[in-house]
Amino acid sequence: MAILAAMVVTSCLNDDNLIGPNCFDGILNNGEELVDCGGPICQPCDPCENGVWDQLLGETWVDCGGECAPCDPSFNGQLDPGETGIDCGGDTGIDCGELCGDGLLNGEEIDVDCGGSDCEPCPSCEDGLMNGEEIGVDCGGPDCEPCSTDGDCTNGILDGEELYIDCGGPDCPDCDGNMEWKANGTELVADFLTSAEMDGTTLTIEGASVTGDAISMTLPEPFAGWVAGAQIVLNESSEGECSYIGGGAQTFTSTLPGANFTVEIIYVLPESGGVVVGTFGGSLIGSDGTGGISITQGTFQLVVN
Repeated sequence: MAILAAMVVTSCLNDDNLIGPNCFDGILNNGEELVDCGGPICQPCDPCENGVWDQLLGETWVDCGGECAPCDPSFNGQLDPGETGIDCGGDTGIDCGELCGDGLLNGEEIDVDCGGSDCEPCPSCEDGLMNGEEIGVDCGGPDCEPCSTDGDCTNGILDGEELYIDCGGPDCPDCDGNMEWKANGTELVADFLTSAEMDGTTLTIEGASVTGDAISMTLPEPFAGWVAGAQIVLNESSEGECSYIGGGAQTFTSTLPGANFTVEIIYVLPESGGVVVGTFGGSLIGSDGTGGISITQGTFQLVVN
């Protein structure tokens, strides 16, 4: 019997019959978000292992706290005794300068990945650069002085009486509506039926492609209010919802376990005739509870009705 088993195993590993990539091979493939999880084929990734600080899921730092394992004191987002910076220096074995590109406020940084003795200076209104939340060089945004304008609708700056960059208002062309995304890696454009409707504090954004793919996002007002930078996470425990119809008429939703969909507001005037600009993406689950679809690189710019 042992000889027979050995023969069977050997026959499965010859060059003509190699085991194909799958969700249990320890390799990042199949469009997976992490090794052997996420993407269009594999099970959703464990939020406690995704390398993201999911505050809305109760994490007190990246992949720890809340429903996840307790945070290691050497990597907990706090300045602990013996550390020279947050989660670095001292006996941690991590140089604080190594943390300048991780998207977190740690090390000796003044703001995320900037300032302190190791990182690049943080954006300011006097550095001669268009950075931070400025809408022009050292002007505009929540922190700097308003930008001056001469009515130029082609300067790439949100200025004057424009609704958004170089569009809207009494002087510039109307703002165009657009929406595009990737579904399981396929690029799609909402060719028609794009809309943004504000009903009280709820914003509904929709778009449909000629392929039959259609998306609808019902977004409750985020905790921070309707402001640039606000993130809205749609999953089974949220008040909002993302529903999706694939080209084959299969439906997907954010209301089932394992779904996790995020919309980020880049710019918004939350009123009729205003403009909303943002990005979206995440994993949605089939309406029957099986299968899933991965939405990536989603963007929209729509006039609010």
